[in-house]
Amino acid sequence: MRLSFRPLLPGLALCAGLTPVVSAFADPVPVIAVNREIGLSMTGTFRNSVSGVNTRTMETGGSGHSAFSEDFASSSRYRTIGWTPGFQADASVMFNAFGIENLYGALHFSLEDGQRNYKSRYRTYSSTSAPYGFSVGGNDSSNGTDNRGEIGKGFLLFSSRFLLTPFIQGGYVTSGADGDFGYGSGSYFAGAGLKADYALTSRLVLRGRFGWAEVLNSGVSYNNQPRPLWEGGLGMDYRMTRRLHLTAGGDYSYISYGRDRNIGSSSAWGTAYSYSYTSSALSNGLKLHAGLAWQF
Repeated sequence: MRLSFRPLLPGLALCAGLTPVVSAFADPVPVIAVNREIGLSMTGTFRNSVSGVNTRTMETGGSGHSAFSEDFASSSRYRTIGWTPGFQADASVMFNAFGIENLYGALHFSLEDGQRNYKSRYRTYSSTSAPYGFSVGGNDSSNGTDNRGEIGKGFLLFSSRFLLTPFIQGGYVTSGADGDFGYGSGSYFAGAGLKADYALTSRLVLRGRFGWAEVLNSGVSYNNQPRPLWEGGLGMDYRMTRRLHLTAGGDYSYISYGRDRNIGSSSAWGTAYSYSYTSSALSNGLKLHAGLAWQF
């Protein structure tokens, strides 16, 4: 009986075509494995956002007994502070392609929704009247989302126990209209960063991340100029089974909207006017997260 191997040829061709993909994902070292996960985490985000405005107006005119001068100034300050619950979803992949090892890509989505405490203070002063001011406070809704993507390349060091991954990032963030200036209400951002993963054991990987981005439309500054956003994070990834991982960590962010100043003067009918306006705002936040991830 003559055996024919022709029916096996298509299967062999398929296996040969899949060989690069299989080799790219087979038995990764721990620092590579933590970059091939889909995860879901619960979060708690503490944010402190502060903004302030100062104005001053001077008016002088007349002569002799009819000369007059009036000085008016005001200051206001707004602050939101507190914790909000939420969740985040992450997906990352690291693979070899086109002769390049450890190409990296990731997607991230997080949502926070709750209440924060707000405090508002207003003060006025006039050379012709008594000072006046008031303060209000309470709780108000606060929510926001963070949608971002990253691409980069990893470099294995120290016998494949340490992985450095420079990356570029971009995305879109939103925040609720409650005066919490988080990143500004609905803004795009773009930047770069560096990730570091270190395998302390075959199961436990320590993780670090540093990032910078320009918020393209800050939404708070006087001329909506781009402002820098700084981020840093520490975390851990523990492999409980071959595929299931426990993840936890914290991420810090800071953005300053700078200091805007506007000065002007004018005169008409023997009266001179001058005014000045300054404003500033900043926000920093700490997000804690813990969840599970599935390695593929």
